[in-house]
Amino acid sequence: MINKAKAFIILGNQLFSPIHLKSFKDHHFMMAEDYHLCTYVKHHRQKILLFLSAMRSYAEELKKANLTLTYFDCKHELFKKSYEDKILNFLNKFKTKHVSLFEVEDKFFETQLINFFKKNKIEYNFIKSPMFLSSRDDFKEYLQNNKKPFMGNFYKIQRIKFYILMKSKNEPLGGKWSFDEDNRNKLDPKVAIPKHIIFKQTNHTENIKKFLEKNFLDHPGTLDSFNFPTTRKDTLNLYFDFLKNKLNLFGDFEDAISQKSHILFHSMLSPLINLGLLTPEQIVSETLAYAKTNKVKLNCLEGYLRQIIGWREFMRGIYQNYESKLENTNFFKHNKKLTKSWYDGTTGIDPLDHTIKNCNQYGWSHHIERLMVVANIMNLSGIEPKSVYRWFMEMYVDSSDWVMAPNVYGMGLFSDGGIFATKPYICASSYLLKMSDFKRGDWCETLDGLYWQFIEKNKIFFGKNYRMAMMVKILEKMDKDKKKKIYSAADNFIKKNTN
Repeated sequence: MINKAKAFIILGNQLFSPIHLKSFKDHHFMMAEDYHLCTYVKHHRQKILLFLSAMRSYAEELKKANLTLTYFDCKHELFKKSYEDKILNFLNKFKTKHVSLFEVEDKFFETQLINFFKKNKIEYNFIKSPMFLSSRDDFKEYLQNNKKPFMGNFYKIQRIKFYILMKSKNEPLGGKWSFDEDNRNKLDPKVAIPKHIIFKQTNHTENIKKFLEKNFLDHPGTLDSFNFPTTRKDTLNLYFDFLKNKLNLFGDFEDAISQKSHILFHSMLSPLINLGLLTPEQIVSETLAYAKTNKVKLNCLEGYLRQIIGWREFMRGIYQNYESKLENTNFFKHNKKLTKSWYDGTTGIDPLDHTIKNCNQYGWSHHIERLMVVANIMNLSGIEPKSVYRWFMEMYVDSSDWVMAPNVYGMGLFSDGGIFATKPYICASSYLLKMSDFKRGDWCETLDGLYWQFIEKNKIFFGKNYRMAMMVKILEKMDKDKKKKIYSAADNFIKKNTN
């Protein structure tokens, strides 16, 4: 018998195993497909397809677990009404003003819901999210104990706290906390790239695809190449395939860029973890269990787990505590806007155009393409931070405010002035040539010009930065004719590709 005085709202990115709901079996559950959440930025069409498909499959999972669910789909009369209208409809139906829900990570929506609950005198209860290992209070305590947040020391604390890859209480396995220096190899042409699983699409996916072919036409992204798992079973299949076929070379080639494959040895799990179909606790326990019975190189094992227990948790903590500063600071005072070329991949810089076209086709690229190709070149071009942020939110299926804000503003652009980074992550063509299979071409002069112009415009800042001061000295000694040539190429690029 359902106790109608209790309700539980599940957001579309909280598709956790029903085991996490066992204490709420007497609640009535609500899920909603929502037009405004699909359109507050022009999300990639594959992202909308992934979310709605996964939500519908999850609804079936809840019903199989004998949980009572009210589901608002895109054909419901309230689809284009506010999310709050759907909640009111749901609560009025069951005559209750008591709501539980998992922590809402994106600040704008958390604030929106809290204001709504207070205005309507609805009692609400936030429950710690299984989407993260650490609590929000854990990170606040970390900040109280450290003058400046650094991922390195946060990661060390995480390793000790959860006793992951440890030889003893304070000694890491292999004698080092990070093997990152071993993980910066160009792809070896002799190494076979593993095939990616092709997923059979559910009826939900097929139906939503038909809906999207007629709707959200002004959003980026193709639908035909959609190949993400939308069920927990398929998500686990993808994860175990990664362990078996990719993990042991993940570290070696995690920074490599290849025109042959946009996936290489990456897991492609970020969208699914961010949906709740897989939790970091599962990943850590299963990965360590796999490594116990299978030969996995330590640099690969450590490198992968660092992304889960280190970077991901760290970025969430940074967002939760510095969101306003991240979003409202423009350290380099950039003010240029993106043109259409940044969305269709016709900028003239080969690695950038390649990444943009892949984003349109797949809604995903790996971290080096995001950081050292797209964000780097946007930063060097003087694009305003919020335009860069919007692009990343629109072009990736794994985008969420909580993860994109610190990654774009703090890591990709340094537009926050260095909340946790010590310098901007910028590069000229030499780094991309070193890490990829792209050939030298005119794009190199353009990128080199953008890079050195950026150093020159900010030479006072870089001159005081111990990690970048040498670049200022190199610039001062640069041949004048070379500088004139590459600066001209950069100027032409900016004229063509910015407003």
